[in-house]
Amino acid sequence: MSSNFSSSFMNEAFLLAEKAYEALEVPVGCVLVYKDEIVGRGYNDVNRTKNPTRHAEMVAYDELREWCKLKNLKLEDIANLLELYVTLEPCIMCASAVTQLGIGKIIFAASNERFGGIHSVSNISNYGLTKNSFLIYSNVDEERSISLLRKFYDRENTKAPEEKRKLKKEQ
Repeated sequence: MSSNFSSSFMNEAFLLAEKAYEALEVPVGCVLVYKDEIVGRGYNDVNRTKNPTRHAEMVAYDELREWCKLKNLKLEDIANLLELYVTLEPCIMCASAVTQLGIGKIIFAASNERFGGIHSVSNISNYGLTKNSFLIYSNVDEERSISLLRKFYDRENTKAPEEKRKLKKEQ
């Protein structure tokens, strides 16, 4: 990994992705970092909450907001100093939130060819919502991310309807 970002923060994001995997969620993990301190953590929590917006980035963002309240800081005052570490390129919804927040650095482990909102499907710079310039580091641990996603999609989802599970077994 480059010296422009921290492998330990990406490792923390992967630990959270593993928690998502264990919870039968799509294994994506995320940390938000301010001045070398993790101020927000999250992993996908869509199935448990039955809320399609509970992506890792959104969960971490909620934790960040609480941290800002505790520290009497305004999010808009620190946003450009924040670093987002995530195990998969943020989807279009999450990428839009990142640009609206004005996060200064985005580091993701692998591109998301189906839903990626940074550069794969949509391009973050086209949103017209950017508050400031930002740095992007992409595909910094692609093999690890893809391996975890494959492991997730290869196993049987016991929460899926029985007819869907049978269909997968027959394929």
